[in-house]
Amino acid sequence: MKRIRVLATVIAGLVTAAGAGVSQTASAAPATAASSAARTSSAACPPSNSGLTLPQTPDHGVSQAQIFDRGVTDPSVYAGHVYYVWGSLSPQQPQGVVGSYYMTAFRNAPLRTYTYDWFRTNHPTWIEYTADRTTPAWEFGNQVYTPLDVANPEVRQWYFTTIIEPAIAAGYKVIAVDNIGLRNDFKMSGHYDADGNWVQQFSDDPDDATFFDYVNDWLSYLSGGLHARGAAGAFNITFNASLHDFSQDKTEAWLNATRKAIATSDIWLNEQGFTVHRPENVTDDEWSMMYDLIREFRCKPMVIDNKLPTDTWDQASPEQRQWVVANYLLYRERPTMMVMTGLKDYAQYNDIPELDVDLGTPVTGPIGHGTGLWLRGYQHGMTVVNPSSTASRQLVLPGTWTDLHGVRYSGRTTVPPNTGLVLTPTH
Repeated sequence: MKRIRVLATVIAGLVTAAGAGVSQTASAAPATAASSAARTSSAACPPSNSGLTLPQTPDHGVSQAQIFDRGVTDPSVYAGHVYYVWGSLSPQQPQGVVGSYYMTAFRNAPLRTYTYDWFRTNHPTWIEYTADRTTPAWEFGNQVYTPLDVANPEVRQWYFTTIIEPAIAAGYKVIAVDNIGLRNDFKMSGHYDADGNWVQQFSDDPDDATFFDYVNDWLSYLSGGLHARGAAGAFNITFNASLHDFSQDKTEAWLNATRKAIATSDIWLNEQGFTVHRPENVTDDEWSMMYDLIREFRCKPMVIDNKLPTDTWDQASPEQRQWVVANYLLYRERPTMMVMTGLKDYAQYNDIPELDVDLGTPVTGPIGHGTGLWLRGYQHGMTVVNPSSTASRQLVLPGTWTDLHGVRYSGRTTVPPNTGLVLTPTH
């Protein structure tokens, strides 16, 4: 025990010295006072006292979540690894694991029996259309589930009586709500009233402030209804800043609306993570925005999902897998969980060796190194992240250190761009 304390002191001194007297890396978007303080905070998160059933995770190691479980034949593999299942087939889970029922935010998934034709016949005023007033505002081009007007009190009640309350009655204590985008990327425009008159709701601007308010009002109503029934809400809220397609957004208005949505959730699922299907990972200003947002909500239960660009996790490079773990150890707090999967193996349990690392508990908060590196000290080692996409960074190490793949580092060490290292001292 004494040796552990001595090692922790040495590591804390090393990490603190590396970042001493240096201003932190600036974010691309203005940070709130809360996020500015949280990004380097070392204060422990208070225990949850919400009365809700939430994952209880340890303060050391890598706390994993499982995204869907249709490929998991033996849930006993979760022991000591997985604490939460997003979209579980059953509310009954092994001890220490919390399951959740899957639904979508603006469509009628998972209930396939309610088709577009059914809604047209029974509730035509519930359907949301695009600006042509004919085409439903299909999400992701999926025409199985119908886009609904979640501001309509009848629709809200239908969600609870038809989807949510049966799930709670079956034993689920957490409802996982998918596909929450604060931008109007699927061009929702309006609906028809009972007399067949068009009701215009939104403009063609994806950052329509009316749509921001529409989404957040629905999430607030949804959260309140879940809490009144003793259930928690796990919200998959899209981080658009790191998406390299039509939906990318780095505006302050979008970010503030997203903050409000995250604050409403009991568990935040961040499906973009620090990879977003990319070989080059999330770097530069996008990394800073992601990191700041995670640290702003550092004491909220969250799942950061890192999808690798390969079909299965083992096809990804060891360097990218270490990048994921290094980032997790940089931003994590006790309630923080993570996922690492390939594109096609996310519904099965993946026994990834890098996720077995346990450096003990943190002995420092995250510290921005003057050269652009970020470091954090733990009882048994430290994590190092270079979030630049182009620039190598220098780190001076006393003694010899070993990363997750047995590579040794000592003295003046070059950390390449887009690189994370999890280091333990070599004896």
